Amino acid sequence: MKVILFIGHHKVGSSSLQRFLAQNQGALLRAGILYPSVESQGFCQNLKTALGAGGPGPRAPLNVLEPHNALAFRMLADAGCGPVPAYHPGLPHSWQMWRAIDSQIAAFSPRALILCAEVFANFPAAGPQPLQVLARALSGREVRILCTLRRPDDYLVAWHGQRLKFGHRLTPLRQGAQRQYYKTVHFDYAMMLAGWRAAFPEAEILLRSYDEVRAAGGAIADFLDRAGVRFPQNLPRPPDANRSLARAFFEVARRANHELSAPAARSLRDFLLALPNMPFAGEDRQTEMFGEQNRAELVTRFAPVERALAESFRAGAPLFGPPEAMATPRPHPEMLVARAALARLARVLPSQPLGAEERAFLAGLDLG
Repeated sequence: MKVILFIGHHKVGSSSLQRFLAQNQGALLRAGILYPSVESQGFCQNLKTALGAGGPGPRAPLNVLEPHNALAFRMLADAGCGPVPAYHPGLPHSWQMWRAIDSQIAAFSPRALILCAEVFANFPAAGPQPLQVLARALSGREVRILCTLRRPDDYLVAWHGQRLKFGHRLTPLRQGAQRQYYKTVHFDYAMMLAGWRAAFPEAEILLRSYDEVRAAGGAIADFLDRAGVRFPQNLPRPPDANRSLARAFFEVARRANHELSAPAARSLRDFLLALPNMPFAGEDRQTEMFGEQNRAELVTRFAPVERALAESFRAGAPLFGPPEAMATPRPHPEMLVARAALARLARVLPSQPLGAEERAFLAGLDLG
């Protein structure tokens, strides 16, 4: 049995990929490919699907839509690395989850097993236990590890935005917030991958940049091409998942997280995420979030990481193209774009469904 491990990274289309695999779990199993459930909600959904009552929809529980994130979080928690997030409730101990996976392997004798979770990327920073448990569970099997990485300037913006979506109270990137990530898996990609190579020395590790994945048709198409398994044809694909907060609204959301009650801040974030595209001072990806000095520091700090990636995983080829591309600031400063977005928002706000606390906050917000 071949094992395909998709280990992320975060913010590379992994949510859409997991939903695709969950939605097509039955068709994959009939083709000899096991994408295993790990707890009771997933098994109930499998039974419902088998009885012809429909597959998981976009509002299904995350234990169903992202089962191996649930597994990874439970493994981290059982290793003493923090609690399981509240959006993965009611999980059994990880040894029970692995017993469930082994039972499915014994029952179906699949030709391939897929485990897919961006949370796997966090394992090397959590100490040896999670990777050791995973390696023991998969010992004696052929393992292929797939990993997608974003250029760190784009990635840190996306990850910082994800944290704002979660309600975290953050310092802006333009004030040097990127420094908190330098020694983590969110920046030191070489450290992250070295942990996986140490745990799976015989495994094939296929490393791709996010730009390469997008050029190949996106996370789902790229996974189907690189997994090394023959998949059924014409599997339905879910809509895009995990919508990102526009860079133009980072500062609005950041201040809301600091200044509003938690329910009002969450309501405002949901409102900003649901807004259709609005004309700002340039396209969103052309907004400079770091500033020239912070960007230059980021490039300098990342240079040894990129060299290690090229030497160890890409046969000398750079992963993210010429360094001057990352060194060049984007043309539109964040606060200029934020002020333009706030002015545009003020013109449409009277017709929008928004609570009194959120409206008062927006009316009094001064972005200088």
